[in-house]
Amino acid sequence: MSLWAIILVVVSAFLHAGWNLLSKSNQASGAAFFLSSATAAALLLSPFIIWYLTIVGLDELSFRFWVLLAISGVAQMIYLLGLGFAYKQADIGVIYPIARALPVLMVGVGTALLGYSITGQAWFSFFLITVGCLFIPLESFKQFNVKNYANLGVVWALFAALGTAGYSIVDKEALSLLHRDFMDIVGDTSSAVFYLGLQFWSISIGFVVYLLATNNMRDFVQAWQIRKPAALAGIMMSTTYGLVLYAMTMTENVSYVVALRQVSIVIGMVFGVFFLSEKLMPTRVLGSGLILLGLILIVN
Repeated sequence: MSLWAIILVVVSAFLHAGWNLLSKSNQASGAAFFLSSATAAALLLSPFIIWYLTIVGLDELSFRFWVLLAISGVAQMIYLLGLGFAYKQADIGVIYPIARALPVLMVGVGTALLGYSITGQAWFSFFLITVGCLFIPLESFKQFNVKNYANLGVVWALFAALGTAGYSIVDKEALSLLHRDFMDIVGDTSSAVFYLGLQFWSISIGFVVYLLATNNMRDFVQAWQIRKPAALAGIMMSTTYGLVLYAMTMTENVSYVVALRQVSIVIGMVFGVFFLSEKLMPTRVLGSGLILLGLILIVN
């Protein structure tokens, strides 16, 4: 990975931990919060979407691109709903590491199946990050057994992890399509922002369909009531993932970007301790150390 891509991902990690803190402190339902925040981000990016389409032409976007966008939107919904439900069940210091670190191995396997090359050192770093993630939820080393991960919060975190792995792989493929088709017309930065805006619209529409299908009108009311803090989270979310998408355009293998994003786990744990008064235990310190070691191996 280039130094500039590394810097972009690290900056995005701070913003990612920040909006997760807002999500955890939110008293409304997860669906209402993410509907409001995703819609705010989509509206903010709409002028850029219109500009991009006037340059490249709507008809020039392939059917495969729209399929990838739809899959990404569903995967993002799975991630956000899983994260929202998980935060209602457990500490951010427990849920955040699982939801963010487990996709490292998942994306590694997925990209390897797609034909991308991954070094032995990279696989070892993926392993360290994943093991570190398993230690962070524990209060003592004696609790390191399967039973202590068998709770509803962790189950929802696993759903969130699956969603992350899904949209990470799909988004890289969609960006590659835009690069191939329009690199002579617009730059990769513009394509990344355009795709980001469409993605937030797909998330917003997906949540509307989900709430209508479940006949949950109360969450629409809540989404409007929390529009101001949710809009702030939406700006942070869009900035965060916009930086990641741009970093993807500079990196051949998306698994390295996903792995480096996990520095946000350590940041999230620190935020949880200082701002939400969550406990800092030796297991979490060791887990964070393993994650950081894995990240060092990734960038070397």
